[in-house]
Amino acid sequence: MKKLLVVLLAAAMCVSMLAGCSSSKSDESSSEASTESSTAAESSAAVEESSKAESSAAESSAEESSQPEGNVELRDFTMLGDDAFTSYYSATDSMEEFYAWQAFRKLEEAKGVNMKVEYVVNDQYLTTVQTRFAAMKDIPMFAYNNETDAEVLALAQNGIVLDILPMLDQGDGTAKKFFTENDFGVTAANKVKTPEGQMYWLPNIYISDYDGTYGVGTNFTVTIREDWLNQYGLSLPTTLDEFTNALKTFNENDPSGSGANTAGMNVYSYNPCDFADAIGQWFGLVGGPVVNVNWDEEKATSPWKQDTVKDYFSYVNDLYNQGLYDSEMVGSTDTLRTKVANNQVGSYSTYALATTYEPLIEAAFKADGGGACYDDIYPITAVEGVTPLLQLEDPVYVWDHFVFTNQLTDPTLGAAFMDAYYSDENIDLINYGVEGKNYEIKDGEKQWIQYDAKQEGAGVKYNADALNKYLQEKADARISYGKILYSRYVTPDMTYYQLGDATRAPKEQVWAAQKTEYQEKTIDYGHWTSIDVGGTLATASTEETDKVNAIYNDLHSASQQDVSALVLGQSSVDDLDTLVSQLDDLGLQDMIDIYQARYNRFKGID
Repeated sequence: MKKLLVVLLAAAMCVSMLAGCSSSKSDESSSEASTESSTAAESSAAVEESSKAESSAAESSAEESSQPEGNVELRDFTMLGDDAFTSYYSATDSMEEFYAWQAFRKLEEAKGVNMKVEYVVNDQYLTTVQTRFAAMKDIPMFAYNNETDAEVLALAQNGIVLDILPMLDQGDGTAKKFFTENDFGVTAANKVKTPEGQMYWLPNIYISDYDGTYGVGTNFTVTIREDWLNQYGLSLPTTLDEFTNALKTFNENDPSGSGANTAGMNVYSYNPCDFADAIGQWFGLVGGPVVNVNWDEEKATSPWKQDTVKDYFSYVNDLYNQGLYDSEMVGSTDTLRTKVANNQVGSYSTYALATTYEPLIEAAFKADGGGACYDDIYPITAVEGVTPLLQLEDPVYVWDHFVFTNQLTDPTLGAAFMDAYYSDENIDLINYGVEGKNYEIKDGEKQWIQYDAKQEGAGVKYNADALNKYLQEKADARISYGKILYSRYVTPDMTYYQLGDATRAPKEQVWAAQKTEYQEKTIDYGHWTSIDVGGTLATASTEETDKVNAIYNDLHSASQQDVSALVLGQSSVDDLDTLVSQLDDLGLQDMIDIYQARYNRFKGID
């Protein structure tokens, strides 16, 4: 798939993926932005006028669909989807008017599939799915099911949801090739297969790309105010002592000029209670919230079980005792956004390349230099002989469920639907839209039509009203493309989201150059743990799910309380062995064993 010359909005795309990710970092979420023309409204009339003949196809509904080329027999394929973007348009009333949907329908009809979709409004969707499947009433052949894995597996055990793998053999081979030969498809399939080898749902899939290199994720790191470092002649910290000294300098000298040079002000601010702050990885600790995976060792473990956990707690407690760790963040990051905006945070943990909070600061980073910005700190070796890790966003991230039900009696129909869906043509519709409407080909590459980096570029100041206006204009012009039209809520997503310099318009500087340097230096770092451990585990069995559900809440709560007490000095690192023993009594080792088994299945380790 060819790289766009000017491409998708990285920060917003990353955050929209996180909606299905770790809740510990959900405070950094923002609305998903699209990446086409911000002047869609100005061209709307022209678009509609020039395409009246084309849009006449929208007058025909699913029931009235014409025969496809080659006189392939059309077979009705009933579907249930979530009208998630109902604030911009009504899918029930107007989906058939969108150019991308028309093109998608044409692909399906060429395979003999006549999609008949029922849309349910977003706030009623989960209840509708649960009610219908429980009563076995008004169930379609294919449905977006946003219940839990365990609930979907229960439907499968009752014969309501079908195994997809045998269906793949009934088609022309396109979908089968995607899930058995394409590296990304194979990875996604391995994550959703049951221990017995069935595949009961198609997942949403996000595949990350850094400047044309696919399958590369973003990582989670400690970030620090570059302008404050410069103000006091300090370099980007490369050791614990340098990091501590920078925080001390910020705290004692009040670089923001607010006069608020008290303990916990202008220092490190992040919630450690789920082992979510990136300082832990400097000590070689895996991520949280309780159990995670060390990718180097292919080993599931808990930070509580690692030798360097004592060193970690000793260090962060020392920061706290010096007034360099913001105690207000211990247990919650609810006020982090406000404190950053108020120029009161010297350092915090965040996603590499992210500029989530900088635009909120009055003296925000400016393209011509100056202003407030945060640099990403490279991995620091905190303990001699221990390799620091980085938390990595899984570059092939999967979530949610799209299921075939027992109302589908002909597997060849389901196979035909998947063959059209996982075709290169539809993946283009999902990511880029329709040629001539959303993009054009120049010098053999896709280029957006009327792209406006000031509205859509990564790192631009977030403005909800402007973004909503833009998305509304796109919908009014019927040029919304697949990923903001039908994928993720009606059909599975298959999105390539892109990071790096390519997300910016040519010659447009939208973040500190150091962020690009950091990403390029760490892209092949290789020593990873997971931002969201669920992304590196195969689907749990019913037995595993029941066991984890029985222990998790009490275990998680106790772990959080222990972290808080150790950071704040209410417990001593000398008590760690006792604390870990108590966590084992609550099932910590059992959870580690379950996660190891799930990781082994995902990786094919015997």
